[in-house]
Amino acid sequence: MLESNRAAASTPPLGVVIYYREQLMTLRTILLLIIAALGAQLANAQPGQPRNVRDYYLLLPDKYFEANPEQRVKWMLDSKRGAVVDVKNGYLFAPGDGAQMTLVVCLFKHRDGTYTVGVDAMYSEDTDYSRLNFYRYVKGSFVDVTKSIVPVALPEEHRYELPRYGTTIKVATQKRRYLYGLVWNGRRFVKRS
Repeated sequence: MLESNRAAASTPPLGVVIYYREQLMTLRTILLLIIAALGAQLANAQPGQPRNVRDYYLLLPDKYFEANPEQRVKWMLDSKRGAVVDVKNGYLFAPGDGAQMTLVVCLFKHRDGTYTVGVDAMYSEDTDYSRLNFYRYVKGSFVDVTKSIVPVALPEEHRYELPRYGTTIKVATQKRRYLYGLVWNGRRFVKRS
């Protein structure tokens, strides 16, 4: 008789068992929903998708560099040399030298949250030259979209000031006389005097 009383005392009432079983099922359902949501996000994310201006800079094609990959980070992005990496504003300035072009990388945000990457490669011979191109990063590589989003030719003899703040590129002559602005509208650039 003592043993049957002990067994009855250690077994919780049926109502308590049902309550805890329901709580456990609810918790399990919530966990499954969270796992499903995370799985959907991971499935839609592109592997290796750059997240900020520094990531885009590190993925630029080799044609922009004389420096090796280590120098691209340690030397070209050294703030003591005047480099600027402004992740918040999507702006990067990497000074070059006689062999390595100076690079300015600027992100222009699309309405859908993706970016067009502006790259201004400046180099000097007898005069200063500036090669400005725009790219989209698609399926792991850069696609040049310059002609489809810029309404004018971009001569190398002009100077291009990519914005650290705002969305307007200032275009000037070699002697720094302002010519016009290229204003980003969320899809392409519009020429403004």
